[in-house]
Amino acid sequence: MTSDSDRGIYHYLLNGEPTGIEERWQRHRQPSGDWLVNSSRRARGNHMEVDAWMSAGRVSRFELSWAPEEGEPVRAAYRLGDGAIKVSRHAGGLDPQEHEVSFPAANGAPLLSPLMRVFAGPVIARLLEAGGQGTVVVPNIDQPTATGSLLQPRLSTRRARLLETGVEVPGMGEHWAEPTPGCRLCEYQGDQYGPEARFWLAEDDMLVRYQWRQSPTEHWDVRLQRLGKEGGVGSRG
Repeated sequence: MTSDSDRGIYHYLLNGEPTGIEERWQRHRQPSGDWLVNSSRRARGNHMEVDAWMSAGRVSRFELSWAPEEGEPVRAAYRLGDGAIKVSRHAGGLDPQEHEVSFPAANGAPLLSPLMRVFAGPVIARLLEAGGQGTVVVPNIDQPTATGSLLQPRLSTRRARLLETGVEVPGMGEHWAEPTPGCRLCEYQGDQYGPEARFWLAEDDMLVRYQWRQSPTEHWDVRLQRLGKEGGVGSRG
């Protein structure tokens, strides 16, 4: 029996210390069998929110908003179509911009990755199924103050490799100490992620932890606190 809803929080630790950055998410199964996923992140300087629709473990479309503490918000909508990804982007009071990112149908559709951690596990799982490499489309946030390029589509070649199966990921803290058994430990490379980055996926492809060294003095450890399911146990988004 599959669950009809699920929710959780990703906690960001830097060098072992809480940062106060949290990504909250919830997902609900639709009558069609697809999933509607909402995720929001509030960090110092900005707030980001995503609504995404997932089918067979892939994001088919999503809407993303980026709201800085100062300045105009930027919004974007991505939709996967036949042979192209359609992007509509609206920055501040400017007219909406329409883009199309074409891809050869023979190569298969690229994977949409709407930035939040709740979508990372399915992306890694689909790359593993595809032989370990593929094209991922990510909204650009390299320069958050550059309104002209913010949330523009960027194509990235990503690689995933399975390192170990049957791993138990320990819980964290006295309030959510329950471990997650049966996880896959994976390597995920591309853009900012080098060969040292490690990602743990639960049996339903949900990312439960990842570790990434941003610099010699900055080590990130992101942990999932799962808040519960309704309607059964287990699901594949």
